[in-house]
Amino acid sequence: MKRLFAILPLLLASTGINAQEWIETRPEAKPYTRWWWLGSAVDSANLSYNLQEYARAGIGGVEITPIYGVQGNDKNDIPYLSPKWMEALEHVVTKGRDAGIETNMSTGTGWPFGGPLVSIDDAAAKAIFQHYDVEVTKKGQALNVACTDAKQKKFARLEKVMAYKAVKEGKAINRVVVDLTPDTDKATGDVSLGKLGKDNWHIVALYIGRTLQKVKRAAPGGEGYVIDHFNRGAVERYLHRFDTAFVNQYTEEYPHTFFNDSYEVYGADWTPLLLDEFAKRRGYCLEDHFPEFLLGNEERTDASRRIISDYRETLGELLLENFTSQWTEWAHRQGSITRNQAHGSPANLIDIYAEVDIPECEGFGLSDFNIKGLRLDPGFTKKNDSDISMLKYASSGAHISGKQFTSSETFTWLTEHFRTSLSQCKPDLDLLFVSGVNHVFFHGSCYSPREAEWPGWRFYASVDMTPANSQWRDMPAFTKYIERYQSFLQW
Repeated sequence: MKRLFAILPLLLASTGINAQEWIETRPEAKPYTRWWWLGSAVDSANLSYNLQEYARAGIGGVEITPIYGVQGNDKNDIPYLSPKWMEALEHVVTKGRDAGIETNMSTGTGWPFGGPLVSIDDAAAKAIFQHYDVEVTKKGQALNVACTDAKQKKFARLEKVMAYKAVKEGKAINRVVVDLTPDTDKATGDVSLGKLGKDNWHIVALYIGRTLQKVKRAAPGGEGYVIDHFNRGAVERYLHRFDTAFVNQYTEEYPHTFFNDSYEVYGADWTPLLLDEFAKRRGYCLEDHFPEFLLGNEERTDASRRIISDYRETLGELLLENFTSQWTEWAHRQGSITRNQAHGSPANLIDIYAEVDIPECEGFGLSDFNIKGLRLDPGFTKKNDSDISMLKYASSGAHISGKQFTSSETFTWLTEHFRTSLSQCKPDLDLLFVSGVNHVFFHGSCYSPREAEWPGWRFYASVDMTPANSQWRDMPAFTKYIERYQSFLQW
């Protein structure tokens, strides 16, 4: 400890800072906020009013995330990325710059990425396996393997039909594998078994189906299928919509940062080129081992676990390369950077976090630190059930890859609206700081017109960081604490 105190003055001196001086506070040291645009029903006067209020309270940046509209206000909704929407974005960029507020935006509405231009062929995909045990008794025998899933029949595409037979060779039991895909009528599902000898065979048909997941909490103009994150072409076509809007309808500088929320793509476990990519990356064909790959947990052998591990590794690489890297490269071409919540991704989280410019974790729920006298608000509290290691994945990715900032979605649903006090917020804020976060984003703030009756427009889950909340009068002191703390963490 004595040695530490002896070295500290030298470290400060080397930066030109005296012990009695405060280090330079950069704009990024202020807290930012997620800014929900309900129905994107915004106007220039109220955009300016909101920005001025945020700046006065010490907020340094906004992240525009359009979501569903306000009931009864449909006539004022603005379709996402329309010329009028792009005008509103330009207004925010210019007025925000004047107020000292940085503009960020989600690369989509609601979450996950998707929308009206995502075709069924570019939508999140899933594998549909059908199994048949067949005794081949004659030369012209056939089998129908048409898709049996009523919801998927219209668009499921037959990918592979494989036949397997166990053969005893000496003391070993080996397997004969036959690819019947070339012998299958993909329109009818009829497969000729002429290649197979008379014997008992196990046949597996693989269809590529779609999860049919739609964008959650989509804004007007943002409704549609979630994209196939593993498919490079699908991601490229999705981003092209933004290229078109910005090139044709926009004259200002691009938003500083493009954002992606947590990976909540449900049931997406396949992509059209997966078998080809698996063979190229792992050195063998997954279809040769469908029986081992499809074993249940209790039946799995060491060999089958290794195959499943290879499959998961392949998916992780496709997500990293085709989505995360491509999205970040796209943002860089626009002069912007990316901020990403990798948690939930079917991949190595450190790799996904490290690939973007600002890795972001998420603090969800109120932690019980057993602080004497702190109101816990039983019945309204959302318990924090996340492990601290989950908060550290983002900062670990930042440290490993040499990124300056680690951000966090902060105060997601601690208790209910207007009940969460700043004294309840602070301990969970400090938990994020000691987990390596140095660039917090409040969750969050709803755009609300000044004339709206109290409590104004509201999002269903958040700690309300707006002028409608009585704690707004104390917000400058709270944000100043964050600014000073983060100035050191960022330094």
